[in-house]
Amino acid sequence: MSNKQFHLERKHNVELKSDIINNIDIQSLKRKITVPNESNYAAMEFVLHSTPSVVSAASTSSDVEGPTKNKQFRIDTTQFKQSSVQDGGSRAAEITNKILFMLTKDNMAFEAIEKEGFKLFIKSVAPLYKLPSRETIINLMEEKYKALSTIIKAELSSVEYLSLTTDIWEDRLNFRLYFGVTSHYIFNNQHKSVTIGVTELTERQSAKYFETWLLDVTNEWKIRKENIVVVVSNAGSHIQKAIKDAFGNDKYLACFGNSLNLIPSKVIELPVIKSISNKIRTIFTYFKRSTTAADKLKTSIDLKLIQYFSSQWISTYNMLQMFIDLSDVIKEILLQCRTAPTMITASELETVKESVNLLKPFLDAIKTISAEPYLMASKAIPVVNTLKTSLNALQPKTEIGSKMKKLLLEQFREGFNFIENEIILSISTVLDPRFKNIHFKNDLAYFKTIGNISRALYTRELHKRPIQNNSTSTNIKNDFWSYHRELVNTIKIQDTVHSNDNEMQVDLRYYLVQPPIDINSCPIQFWNSDNTVLGKLGRKYLSAVATSFPGERIFSKPGRIILESRCRLSTQHLRQLFFLESLSSEDWQL
Repeated sequence: MSNKQFHLERKHNVELKSDIINNIDIQSLKRKITVPNESNYAAMEFVLHSTPSVVSAASTSSDVEGPTKNKQFRIDTTQFKQSSVQDGGSRAAEITNKILFMLTKDNMAFEAIEKEGFKLFIKSVAPLYKLPSRETIINLMEEKYKALSTIIKAELSSVEYLSLTTDIWEDRLNFRLYFGVTSHYIFNNQHKSVTIGVTELTERQSAKYFETWLLDVTNEWKIRKENIVVVVSNAGSHIQKAIKDAFGNDKYLACFGNSLNLIPSKVIELPVIKSISNKIRTIFTYFKRSTTAADKLKTSIDLKLIQYFSSQWISTYNMLQMFIDLSDVIKEILLQCRTAPTMITASELETVKESVNLLKPFLDAIKTISAEPYLMASKAIPVVNTLKTSLNALQPKTEIGSKMKKLLLEQFREGFNFIENEIILSISTVLDPRFKNIHFKNDLAYFKTIGNISRALYTRELHKRPIQNNSTSTNIKNDFWSYHRELVNTIKIQDTVHSNDNEMQVDLRYYLVQPPIDINSCPIQFWNSDNTVLGKLGRKYLSAVATSFPGERIFSKPGRIILESRCRLSTQHLRQLFFLESLSSEDWQL
């Protein structure tokens, strides 16, 4: 009899015969082993996990090619694993750190660790681990904030260039307003976004108040004014003035995404569109309240009608698109229900379809810029150029559709007619190797941009304009960047700079004559190995962002961060939670 077999029979009342040791039933073994307390758990786990290893070594199964040489755990190894999960052990610290990461990253209330289900889960995966109390978790969160904020401050003080975005949001649960700032910068060749400040607006919201607070935040996080490339804001004039007073007029930039959203927002407010939208909402409400109509709809299609009451134009667009997709089914059901509202007319349905067609390019643009964790400032001008080309290509069939298109183009010109004159956006575009100069339509704006770059490179201004292709091809595919690719393919057959233009700095001229890199390539990697002044300038402007969407995404979570169970969060803890939530798992050093 082997020592292992003798041990199991004597200590655990398990009858094992040598001729069947290769066929040990693990589940039966679990039932026969008694574990009176947690201290014996490691011994049980040792038996359960080591026995199959020994058994497999003698396995004669036909699907195993020769014996394997798995070893039992050493007793000292098992004791180490056991002690590491107990209070003060390395494994216990790791589990606690990951629990804190989960609570913070997933916006969970700290009381979640006191819930019966969570306790049972932890008990099943780590029986020897002792869950910390809610008070302990809060203390650990404060310590984590101190440690990681120190690291991020060191990063922010070491980077050459960064951008800031600001946003205001409302805590409707407690009727409070908050103002927040997010920093965006390139570190180790990757873009990073970190929330560095959140404050409750308790005083009168004056420009001086915001200016003082912004300066205090940047000083606290070791950010030097000269390193700030741009500050993007979606807020009012008082914050705009505060930013300009604090960092300079040339560093303020209105949120590009917000400006883009304003254009279709005005179209859906047209009386005719608003009237039809209200009729469709009434129909959707009927399906929600009528069991008969809802059941008939379910038999035809497995889809729930969604009512959109949001003031955002995308919500109305989604409702209209859903109605178009289900219009035939809805019409048949409404005709069968005596109390149903009136179906919209054929001409109204045609108006809805044209409205959706005209708004879709804007939706594609918003999706394009929102899909990225940040939007480089270099993409603003190409997005506008591509969107305008798509809009011009549309040919409405109805009079109302034509009026809508005219209004969209008017609003477009009003909002973006001078976008190429925005210094930060224009320089960023030229220095992005994906775009360079192919999206410029305004010659004077381009001259000015090259002049600004040339002065930054200590050279004279450019006097000759590169050859531009101003194609207005209407062959626009589903891919948002298809028009951009058309431009790239067109200019590949011609020089983009006159070969005899000796007045442009050599590095800049050589850069411009090279074909643009692919739209999906990384422009940061392009400039990373370039140690020239031009390369440094490229890295500077690629760190600039064009929207405050990253900050808005973070500050759109207060409804989940400030839960009813968390309604008494102090501003200090709220600031710490926002900061920790904005960090990646790598920053947490998990």
